[in-house]
Amino acid sequence: MYLELIQAITPLLLIFMTEECVDTIFVKFNILDADCLKLIISKGLGYAIVAGSMFVKFPQIVKIYNSSSIAGLSLTTFVLETIVVIVTVSYNYAQSLPFSTWGESFFILLQLIILLSQYFHYTSSKVLLLVTPVLIPALTWLLTTLSHQYLTLCLTASIPLMALSKILQIKSNFMNGHTGQLSFITSLMNFLGCLARLFTVIQEVDDSLILFNSTTVFSLNTIIVLQFLMYWSVVPPKEKSS
Repeated sequence: MYLELIQAITPLLLIFMTEECVDTIFVKFNILDADCLKLIISKGLGYAIVAGSMFVKFPQIVKIYNSSSIAGLSLTTFVLETIVVIVTVSYNYAQSLPFSTWGESFFILLQLIILLSQYFHYTSSKVLLLVTPVLIPALTWLLTTLSHQYLTLCLTASIPLMALSKILQIKSNFMNGHTGQLSFITSLMNFLGCLARLFTVIQEVDDSLILFNSTTVFSLNTIIVLQFLMYWSVVPPKEKSS
């Protein structure tokens, strides 16, 4: 009866573990198996990151909407981040990697479309406002049709672009002496998400390029969070752009 129950729920269990781990934990009752525990934690974190990513940039979106201002925000940062996320989604999808290891990029891409649309709205760039929601999905789909060789090249090129996008925001914060309309909640969620993602990549993805990318993004997000602590009491002036 017990084994029949385990067989019935195995498809659900396979979301978080391998068939070997199902056998190890639920048949052999070795619930402290280190490899299986790491995998379960990694899978759980992965899906938690994906779920959290659905809202990670909403504090930033709401802050821009409420203030009707893009003060302290860099368009270059948004554009570079969007390019990198497009490449990340295309590469992982084309490689058929587990959605739990990259799904947050998909939802972040949707939110970046909204952020870019907001930016163009508050800078009166009506043409770009209309083009953005169409161009980004089309470009993402187009990249998935490329060969593995070209996709790898694109991902390799995206790493310095992501680093540059974060460095530009870091530089902007230092030069302005404040973090402007940058959302602390969004930045903190980015930091925590990158930390958890770094763990899941180490556990589940045998790809040094993705590991290097995750490590780089985590390091730069750490600096941005530290800047919030530095400028916590500074009130930014209200302006249209930075």
